Amino acid sequence: MNSFTQQDMTKDLRYRMVSEQLEFRGIHDQRILNVFREIPRHLFVSNVPIHLAYGDTPLPISAGQTISQPYIVALMLVYLDLKKQHKVLEIGSGSGYATALLSKLCHHVDAVEVYQELIDGARQAVEKLSIENVSFIHRSAWEQIVETDGYDRIILWASPPRVPEHLLESLNLGGILVTPEGKNDQYVWIYKRQVGKIEKIKRDAVRFVPLVKGTVSEIDGIMRG
Repeated sequence: MNSFTQQDMTKDLRYRMVSEQLEFRGIHDQRILNVFREIPRHLFVSNVPIHLAYGDTPLPISAGQTISQPYIVALMLVYLDLKKQHKVLEIGSGSGYATALLSKLCHHVDAVEVYQELIDGARQAVEKLSIENVSFIHRSAWEQIVETDGYDRIILWASPPRVPEHLLESLNLGGILVTPEGKNDQYVWIYKRQVGKIEKIKRDAVRFVPLVKGTVSEIDGIMRG
């Protein structure tokens, strides 16, 4: 298959994904729909055939993790209510697909991932797309963030039993944090920082992989066996 034919085919797959999986289910934010049309999902799941990369399902990636179903990713981006000037903290960047989507919707993304092999693959895919407003950070979500004055938006792609307190402390006034949360019963929760308090809103029932516990050094040790 020549490159022109493949580009044409993947564009058709992206547009069908948006129409049949996102718009059909009520996702109507044009900025979000446009980035799903733009970013080639198959670059981030090179272990599966191209046509399956655009299916209505989660897919396995390295380190025993998964890339989420497109509709769920889009829904959580809607809840995040992104603006172009926002600085975003992403926890569990995984394959880098959602990172690439985020990069087109905000000013900058700090993408935190605990598995180095996932960072390596995600960085390669993002560089292929000439995306420059992303910083990959090899760290556990449970480790304190020290490089920033705060974030306008924070999103988690794995489910903690509770949101680490330091993440809430990193949220700027007026900021929003979106996360799956829970063990057996998981729901999407939206945290909004207001003056003197944090509002918490319960939304959809979901199923995500659990947020990995421990520091990077502890998890690296486990991976080495």
